[in-house]
Amino acid sequence: MDQISLFSAFPGVGDWVETHGRELTFDEIAARVGQCIVYDMSTQSHAWYKIVRVKEIIRHEGQRRLIYSDGGRYPGLVNEMYFSPEFGERRARAYEISESEAMDHGQL
Repeated sequence: MDQISLFSAFPGVGDWVETHGRELTFDEIAARVGQCIVYDMSTQSHAWYKIVRVKEIIRHEGQRRLIYSDGGRYPGLVNEMYFSPEFGERRARAYEISESEAMDHGQL
């Protein structure tokens, strides 16, 4: 008996993200306070993207930190160093998304 996947007909989310928005540098994220971005929260075994709103950029112990809201109770926090190319394939990534696209997807 063949197993049918409900998701096989849909393109991958990662493909959608990469074709709808370019990857952002941390400086570009910092310039988008109050705007939405797509934050790549993928793990080694699971692709996971979330539309978040950049709340603010703070400086702590010489490092800038991204504070974002994903609609949950507590804000998210990511240090700038994780966006560095030194982290290779495991580095943090974020992509641009228009406000209208973010609203179309029911986010924030």
